[in-house]
Amino acid sequence: MVFLTEFSPGSSSSSSAHNHTYRYDVFLSYRGVDTRNRFTDHLYNGLLDAGFLTFLDDEEIETGEPLKPELESAIMSSRASIIVLSNNYASSTWCLDELVLILHQKRNFNQIVIPIFYDVEPTDVRKQQSSFGEAMAKHKQRMEAETNAEKRSQLALKMDSWRRALTQVADLKGKHAKGRKETEFIVEVAADIHRRLGVLLSNTLPRLIGMDYDIRFISSWLTDGTCHPADILTIVGMSGIGKTSLARYVFGLHSSKFDKSSYIEGINTRCKENFNGLLDLQKQLCGDVSKNIPIQVHDVSAYTSKIENALTHKRNR
Repeated sequence: MVFLTEFSPGSSSSSSAHNHTYRYDVFLSYRGVDTRNRFTDHLYNGLLDAGFLTFLDDEEIETGEPLKPELESAIMSSRASIIVLSNNYASSTWCLDELVLILHQKRNFNQIVIPIFYDVEPTDVRKQQSSFGEAMAKHKQRMEAETNAEKRSQLALKMDSWRRALTQVADLKGKHAKGRKETEFIVEVAADIHRRLGVLLSNTLPRLIGMDYDIRFISSWLTDGTCHPADILTIVGMSGIGKTSLARYVFGLHSSKFDKSSYIEGINTRCKENFNGLLDLQKQLCGDVSKNIPIQVHDVSAYTSKIENALTHKRNR
């Protein structure tokens, strides 16, 4: 069996979504004073239990401080973001800066964004009224009180971007936590992330006994290109020892960390038993690496060329 990868996250010096290298499945944006020790903590652990590599910053931020570089990096290297919009969310300039960057990633790099309205109404977020209006009024007062003209101008521009971001996020399809049982709601959120990312939940993966070393080794090969320079890893051994189960398990664990991935099983059997078996396999692989529905062709060399072009385009981006 041959385990093919287009590239590994460790092969690039950058970890931003600009070159589609992902370190996290989900980034959680939230206001700590509202939800850190309750809902967000439960959501974070629920996502971890479901098998999602989730980033949550545990440090409470003082109003007015700039967004930390590590937070910017985490947002840019996440496949999805969940924004927990609570009463005091807009009072934090850091939360608002996160929101602006998250929506930038959505527009430019197709990051999945799921807003959760936690005891707030989308209309209040959209129109910046109630607690959101009060928070924006305080930001405006601070901006007007700034004596440095350049800083005041920068704050005014920031406020414009915050207002636009709040309006935009309220218009996204979100989830309402009000009146819901928390455990059921979190399961629903995890299932939605699973569906939209196309990754396996941890409880759907088979439990492999006695393969911990092999799983760790292959995982290291996939995620750290500096230590394992080979582009192809072959799993060999006698029939029935679990090679296919091992490959399927590791693919389920790590496929979400790659911009493109493909799992194809039973290549020899499918090629021998079906007249167009090779063409069918190529069609599947071509669709996976190009992220498009492949045009049906009836020439093996034509599909080979399409696959090569898709992979070459990815390497050169």
